[in-house]
Amino acid sequence: MALSRGKPDQLPKDAVLITEDQALRYQWKIITAWDKIGEVWSLRYAPGILSVMAAATGAYVNNHYRTRLRLGSHGRFSSYLPIVAVPAIFTMLSHKFFIQRPILLKPLSECPVCTQVRSAAFQTAMGVVYPTILAPFAAFMFATRCFTYRLPSITENPMEVLMLYRKFTRPIVPALGTIIAVQAFVTMYLTGQEEKQNFSVMLRMKEIEHQLEEQHMPQRIDF
Repeated sequence: MALSRGKPDQLPKDAVLITEDQALRYQWKIITAWDKIGEVWSLRYAPGILSVMAAATGAYVNNHYRTRLRLGSHGRFSSYLPIVAVPAIFTMLSHKFFIQRPILLKPLSECPVCTQVRSAAFQTAMGVVYPTILAPFAAFMFATRCFTYRLPSITENPMEVLMLYRKFTRPIVPALGTIIAVQAFVTMYLTGQEEKQNFSVMLRMKEIEHQLEEQHMPQRIDF
């Protein structure tokens, strides 16, 4: 059965009313059971792909600052958890809740480009900006605590700390610009595919429903 939205006065008498959460679960049941994976691959795998990109970016940035500050194995797990794991989790959850949910429940309710741009904004914020801001703070903290690099006092010489931050960050600025562009492009492409494939699934469900209605329709008798 295909889902459709409508006002109470526009619904047929035999319509089955369900909540948005029930509708979302029903949509995911259809997507996971769809026999041709090529027709729903973006809906299934896009959040995972975006999560992996965010984790890879966090690992790259964190490793850069840890190497510069000679941290070695000091605080490895404590820094990788918030800089690699957390962005990956939040990237997946934000895409599922703020992008996929409206696509599945309210298809064509807004312009596709607006949805794609919003998706790219969430991805770059969670997958690039967040780990890039957090990684140097974590590395500086562990370097100070473990005495792996002589750092100026942030309270007495904040400008020296800022200059040191700029010195460490400058080599990866071109790479970060490329990462932002790649992640934004990939995210917009995947979101566009999600919109397209969800619409195709919706049309296919409408077609199946129409065929079933025709099969069970009583034959016409002329007399």
